[in-house]
Amino acid sequence: MNIRESLKIAVKCIKANWLRSLLTMLGIIIGISSVILIIGAGTGVRDYIVGMIEEMGSNAVMISVDATSATDRDYITLEDVENIKTKVSGVEHCTPMLMGFGRATIDRNAKDATAMLIGVNPDIQFALTSECSYGRLFDYDEYNANAPVAVIGNASAEMAFGYEDVVGEYITVSSSGRSMKVKICGVANVDSMAGSMGGSTDMMQMFSNGSDQLIVALFIPCTTLTQITGAAPQLASLFVIAEEGKDYDAVGNATVNYLKSAHGNYSDNIYTAQNMATYIEIVDVIMSVLTAFIACVGAVSLVVGGIGVMNIMLVSVTERTREIGIRKSLGAKTRVITMQFLTESVILCLIGGVIGITIGIAGAFGACSLIDIKPNISWWLILLALMFSSGVGLFFGIYPARKAAQMSPIDALRSE
Repeated sequence: MNIRESLKIAVKCIKANWLRSLLTMLGIIIGISSVILIIGAGTGVRDYIVGMIEEMGSNAVMISVDATSATDRDYITLEDVENIKTKVSGVEHCTPMLMGFGRATIDRNAKDATAMLIGVNPDIQFALTSECSYGRLFDYDEYNANAPVAVIGNASAEMAFGYEDVVGEYITVSSSGRSMKVKICGVANVDSMAGSMGGSTDMMQMFSNGSDQLIVALFIPCTTLTQITGAAPQLASLFVIAEEGKDYDAVGNATVNYLKSAHGNYSDNIYTAQNMATYIEIVDVIMSVLTAFIACVGAVSLVVGGIGVMNIMLVSVTERTREIGIRKSLGAKTRVITMQFLTESVILCLIGGVIGITIGIAGAFGACSLIDIKPNISWWLILLALMFSSGVGLFFGIYPARKAAQMSPIDALRSE
């Protein structure tokens, strides 16, 4: 008996008892689908978080002020930003990050929105991982002149105008009783970066009064933002980009020491330096370990499913005792009988694996669609799942197959 005949017999036996076979596959289906779903969705979430941090500047160091213990004199000023660029060794670029909120009216269609306003300077281009999709970033001439220009996020442009290339369009921004018509000079991938900088749900609801679903992210000159909001340029954070070859942590610590010296608060831990590249590594490791752990817990059901397969195969051996006796009396060798039952066990688990993979992929896409994240399901994961399900069938099918193969033909023929 060759492998093809073993496959035909295995498929025939599975079809003959299709309901029992399906119930036997459930453990394999649940195990494989849960592992695919968890790894696919977990890897997608990890990629999203890492990508969001990279958009904040994987080559940058973020300097933050502890708002819980800082006084007005402890906050970073625009003068500090300029001094850091010239006086702190190893710093090549430095940009303020001033957060503001307001109301926005899209001039073209009179659509209202909540505006997330991020005040920066032109050095922000060195912290972004990609250039403007359309248009350009404002320059230092516009920054120093408090020009009413802005860079809008790709997603914000699509939602507000219905298309991305909105360079030259206008948005009227209002805050604290002031309003300003702002011209869009560029479109860039800054939505995630803006959201991660402090766009909390409570702040959004406060400015939108719970009525607007549309949120527009705008990067504008920090000097212009202070005119719109009327607030003093007290910075709670800034980005420092180190020179080529410099140690980011050392540059971050040097910047913190300068700020302590400039503000006379050496004894207080007001300022912290966060290396964004380090955060990427930490998030990557944490998410990978967490995903692997949860996947291993889900894989326990594969062992349970394997035990179920072994149980059914033992039942099958008992039911087909006379068939085994007849085949052995006609000259079937031990390895042929072993191969027949092993093939049936592997095919049973392989079918369950294919069904589980299909359900797992669908589940991963369904779960990730709820949070607008793309799952990451690679071909090697699918191949590994198929190999693992086949391995389960092989491992748990050995004992029933050996029991069938070692059966005495005389005793088998006597069986009722």
